[in-house]
Amino acid sequence: MSYRKDQGRYARMLAFWSLVFIVIYGCFHGGGLVTLLDGWLGEKNTVFIDPFPLIGALKVSTSLAMAAVLIVGWLVNRVLNRPKIADALIDTEAEMHKVTWPTWSEAWAGTLAVGTMVLVLFFFLTSIDLVLVKVMQSLWGGGS
Repeated sequence: MSYRKDQGRYARMLAFWSLVFIVIYGCFHGGGLVTLLDGWLGEKNTVFIDPFPLIGALKVSTSLAMAAVLIVGWLVNRVLNRPKIADALIDTEAEMHKVTWPTWSEAWAGTLAVGTMVLVLFFFLTSIDLVLVKVMQSLWGGGS
């Protein structure tokens, strides 16, 4: 049973699935756990089902990686339900409900303002840099 089960639901789900997807990526991405186990098992890496959805072939190495994902998922669930961590996630979700989020037009106006300032500063600093390069070349006697 989870600590304060009905509170902080979305923050807990986001934390859980983020951590689990990181573990899944580490297990199944090239050079991850499956590749490591493929090298260790060699000929003993029996293929159970070929082809298998999403992972290509279900082998001993992929089965062990899936077991590792399940175990880590269980551990993550246990850790996220510890009182201190659960309270932090519950408080985080409560604070996020208090945030005043910008409307689409406000976000777009802010984006345009930032983009415009970046371009203005780019051209300003580029022109200052070119002027300083010319000044330094004239002080040091030319250059080609």
